[in-house]
Amino acid sequence: MSNPWLVWLRALALASLVAGLAVAQAAPALAQEAQNPFRPFDRVAYEAAMKSHGATDAQLRAFASSVVELGASRAGENLLRSLLQPLDAAVKLAEAADPKAALQLITLLVGSKDAVQNAHVRYRLARVFLDSDDPERVIEILGPYFAENINLTPLDAEVAFFYAEALAEIPIPAAALPRFRAFMKWFPDASERFRAVAMQRIGELERQQDNRLHTLADGMQKTARDLRKQKTDKPVQTDQESYLEELQHLIEEFEEMEKQTSGPPRGNTQSAAPASQSGLPEGEATVGNLQKRPSVSDRWGNMKDKDRKEVETAVQNSLPAEYRKMLEEYYKKLGSGGAGK
Repeated sequence: MSNPWLVWLRALALASLVAGLAVAQAAPALAQEAQNPFRPFDRVAYEAAMKSHGATDAQLRAFASSVVELGASRAGENLLRSLLQPLDAAVKLAEAADPKAALQLITLLVGSKDAVQNAHVRYRLARVFLDSDDPERVIEILGPYFAENINLTPLDAEVAFFYAEALAEIPIPAAALPRFRAFMKWFPDASERFRAVAMQRIGELERQQDNRLHTLADGMQKTARDLRKQKTDKPVQTDQESYLEELQHLIEEFEEMEKQTSGPPRGNTQSAAPASQSGLPEGEATVGNLQKRPSVSDRWGNMKDKDRKEVETAVQNSLPAEYRKMLEEYYKKLGSGGAGK
């Protein structure tokens, strides 16, 4: 009977040849903060910001009660949504996995200089891109959050969590692991849903750190996502060759081990295949899994041609170049059926 490890390795090598391995572009340096940059949520300051948006005393009293019931992040977002109808409409689209959500959120981001509103928009936009299996965009969206929106809303803990999750999904485990550890240290009062998943991810990443097979599988996972997005920018060909070289070395090692034993290699029997994505918490007030949401690509495919055309025209005519390119790639991916797969 064929050794299942060799079967898996040869299949991986074949897949890499067929796919024409693209090398992951280097992510920006993401050093762990030496000190905790986050301050405890300042409810008084947040309520003052909400008053500037027209919040009444009755709404603020209701907010104080809902913090206890729903948690600060959901209560804070609900209050702001009640004051800003365009934000509420965009978030409803996102919650319904509507393809127009990304366009509406970016339109809000481009048109607003309000740091509190933009914090909520960036958070929701990052969730949209994470749902569509585009963690690189999550990093791109949340980077400005840490520069412009930190310590203004009760969303900081969730933003820190999803930033780490995006790094793990790219994957950049060497950056994701310290981010998850920092999340656990800096947000002891975060929702237990988030803390439980973070602990699970820390365990996974620690086990994977020195696993050569998992490193290769991570590279394949990243490559598959790049190909689904039809990235054709010329990668460094030597990196492609190094993938195949490493695969060949591993195959030869397992073949040698197979000669010396009648069974599969002994020792570390942990699967080297990529760990399945953890169920991610929806937030403090809901229970669910991001992967169980309705397919955005299916909804895009089911839209009428004229409605899709309206979205594409709005992208072309109303957005700065950086966001236009971002959405062009997003809707192109939806059209190929890649999002949420």
